[in-house]
Amino acid sequence: MNQLAPVVLETVTGPDTIDAVQRCLDDFWSLCGNVPEDIRTQVATAVAEVSANIIEHAARGASVPMRMELQLLPGEVHVSFHDQGVPADVDLANPVMPSEFAQRGRGLALAAAVMNRISYVRDDTGNHWTLVSKRFN
Repeated sequence: MNQLAPVVLETVTGPDTIDAVQRCLDDFWSLCGNVPEDIRTQVATAVAEVSANIIEHAARGASVPMRMELQLLPGEVHVSFHDQGVPADVDLANPVMPSEFAQRGRGLALAAAVMNRISYVRDDTGNHWTLVSKRFN
């Protein structure tokens, strides 16, 4: 399999960000015919949850620069996000799904459940999220 160049979205968060993320993901899938449908669904779910969290929590109603990079590697999909918002208060070591009656709080637990790995690091340039899909052939 030939290595594809990463597909990148550079934007500033706002009302159209979710649509831009989806268009970028659609462009990526159009280049990756060998990714199974279940992996595509899992990646799309995690990407939607993380990007929504960035828009809502890192930006806190303001606009912040955000970069998403999608890359197909042998047997897995890597997604990275970088934003310049406020630090995230997350515990990815033990993501807990809230009760069925909770109105919020499922996003990162859901993303962690469908991905092989999800990580978050904060440094002086901002927030860095990495998502790695489950392995496939």
